[in-house]
Amino acid sequence: MSDAFSGGPGGFDPRMFSQVPFLRELHKIMAWSGGPVNWDLARQTAASVASTGPGQDRALRSGGRDEAEFAQAVGVAELWLDAVTDLPAVEGPVRTLSTEEWIALANSSEGLGLYLEPVAEGMSAALTSGLPEELKGMLGGAAGGPGGDALSGALGPMGAMLFGMQVGTVSGSLAGELLGTYDLGVPTVAASIVGVVGDSARRFAAEYDVDPAELRFWLALREVAHRRQFAGVAWLRGHLAELIRTFASQADFDANGLLERFGGMGLDPEALSDPERLRGAFEGADAFAVEPTAAQRATLTSLQSLVAFTQAWVDTVVRAAGSGKLPALPRIEEALRRRRAAKGAGERYLEQLVGLDLKPADADAGAAFCDAVLAARGQEGLDRAWRGPEYLPSADELAEPSRWLVRLAGEETELDMSLDERELPPIADVLGELDE
Repeated sequence: MSDAFSGGPGGFDPRMFSQVPFLRELHKIMAWSGGPVNWDLARQTAASVASTGPGQDRALRSGGRDEAEFAQAVGVAELWLDAVTDLPAVEGPVRTLSTEEWIALANSSEGLGLYLEPVAEGMSAALTSGLPEELKGMLGGAAGGPGGDALSGALGPMGAMLFGMQVGTVSGSLAGELLGTYDLGVPTVAASIVGVVGDSARRFAAEYDVDPAELRFWLALREVAHRRQFAGVAWLRGHLAELIRTFASQADFDANGLLERFGGMGLDPEALSDPERLRGAFEGADAFAVEPTAAQRATLTSLQSLVAFTQAWVDTVVRAAGSGKLPALPRIEEALRRRRAAKGAGERYLEQLVGLDLKPADADAGAAFCDAVLAARGQEGLDRAWRGPEYLPSADELAEPSRWLVRLAGEETELDMSLDERELPPIADVLGELDE
């Protein structure tokens, strides 16, 4: 009896799978070896979701008049900021990104991967190690071995596929919501890039009756102020990444629950071309809701405090730089407050996906903190927060700015005393001079 899988004359050749569309896609997915998130699948999913979202009638593309005008606004914005803060400007690309271009940049380890890959690694580890022994044996045998590496080889691409589709749904929804690359208060692409995303700015200007030119200069101010933080402060992005890694390490993933939810979605590779199936799969109230653990909630407080301060610092310097130059600034700020109060679909999916809610619990705490520090120490005092992660205000200090001011004054006093001691001559020399 001939072996049907021998590949010989009249036998079955597994490469025939590559000619079947569904199986060809499945083969590509299961062959993924590029990390805990299948970024190819994420980009494909995001493009499908974004295609049905808002702002597709006039999505900007890199180059041309739009980009030249925004680049000019960025140049002016840098000069305005130089007059307000000592935090230096950072050179980098200036882009007007279509939703497709933003999706390509954001769905990468350097973009949204900063926030999502650590969580995906934890989920992948849970899928591999948290299964019942019987199921491990079954999957290990199916993969060609007793478990171990074979099991990991089978479940790794599966976890990357699962997370890739979820990340794609998040980024595809965000693509139609973001004004700029820093709209979440943290980088969504490489930190050195500033830019407009899609035509959300045009829709924002029309909705709130703001001069598009004024909005362009305001957006340029906000983007480059954030770039001075995340691309210019050497330790900041690493500090954010470490908080994210800590948050991910504190998660409690239920392997059985993950597999049950994945199986209950009824998705297959062909679903990637059907945005409604993707949205339906991930929009369910219980689809992939992740409840933060007690330890994660404590870390989340630190993350939210960091984002609250970075956003408030940017709002503060943008207001100082734009006052007297942008008549519509108060109206833009009020519109921004309303916009921040309401979470878009992309932000809701991000919270649902990993339990990561970057929105500050108290949106006004950061602004009140910056106002209090400005009144007491001026912009120079506020900028001292960028000396190192230990100088950032804690959640308690955001709520009570006087605590941060007292801590800062105490550290400065200790530093002054240390410098004074260094400048004093040795006591023996002083006593010798007195004897003479």
